[in-house]
Amino acid sequence: MLAVKHQKKKIFWLLPLACCLFGKPVASQIHLELILKTNKPIDSAFIVQWNHKDSKWLAFKDTLEVDFQTNGINYYHLNYKIGNEKNYFVPLYLDTGNIQIVTRIENEKLIVDSVTGSAMYKKYARWRDHYNNLKSNKDSVGLDSFLLRTYEENSDNLFSFQIGNRWLDIHKNDKVKLFALLPLIARQTDELKAQFGFSLMNERLQGIIKNDFVNLPDWPLIGQDKKIAYASAVNAKFIILDFWFVGCLPCIEDHVKMIKLISLLKQKRTEFISISNDESYKKWKDYLNEHLYKWQHYKKNDDDKNIIDQLGISTYPTYILLNEKGKILYSTYSLEDVLKRLDE
Repeated sequence: MLAVKHQKKKIFWLLPLACCLFGKPVASQIHLELILKTNKPIDSAFIVQWNHKDSKWLAFKDTLEVDFQTNGINYYHLNYKIGNEKNYFVPLYLDTGNIQIVTRIENEKLIVDSVTGSAMYKKYARWRDHYNNLKSNKDSVGLDSFLLRTYEENSDNLFSFQIGNRWLDIHKNDKVKLFALLPLIARQTDELKAQFGFSLMNERLQGIIKNDFVNLPDWPLIGQDKKIAYASAVNAKFIILDFWFVGCLPCIEDHVKMIKLISLLKQKRTEFISISNDESYKKWKDYLNEHLYKWQHYKKNDDDKNIIDQLGISTYPTYILLNEKGKILYSTYSLEDVLKRLDE
């Protein structure tokens, strides 16, 4: 599972008054009827509309109704919560109008049973099924063609940015393939690029394309004493940079695995360096005080341009493998994957 920190921007326009599916007229808004079938002790629902930086928190009922202003296709995050103990969630791409979303909780996951009234959701569902089919059949040529074609087909809406991120996931270690996105992006409007998801995708793309080396002495970080510090790897043949943050569960799980691996990495002359994206020094330091991990730990510097921004990292954990000269050899989200590269 990957943890992603999101950035959000907004824009809106007026839609004509429309007829309703549920008997309520809508004008430049989306009306959601949310139905959850569950025996779980859910106490609240939290719905986020990323593009407008809007959110609604509602006391739970089996059926809830909520309205948002919208400019058309938008990205939503539907959450059902049990206090601070549990959060069941699902992301949704939806268009305008009156939309009914029926969900259930199964195997500790929020499952969408049906979405009525949204052509965009149906389009996304078909896209997802086709994508998964090509991936399961290991049809790399067909998958590449599908992603580029559907990016172009959706170049007038923000779903294209998710497609672009899939392209980056697959080809993050093949810069030649990444250049295929540039002409598609160039044809998109500035208005669309101001919406949620573009900067996240584009900064990641530019970070990979523009950086062949990471010179650690160029990047001031925050050390555990809260002072400026610089990561170093004296006499190391390889360096593994671990980008993470305290709230990232897969990051935390990988740190537990690293306890038994650090001595082995030292034998292979490999330095493991963790760089946190946490904003809070206290939260980060409390975590390190609790675990006492015996490898280098730093927090990102709070300057506008730091090593995480420079490399375009938005998904956590991210591991970047460097050689002794700082050349980027490999990037991955998997600890096992980056360790395997050391043996090749």
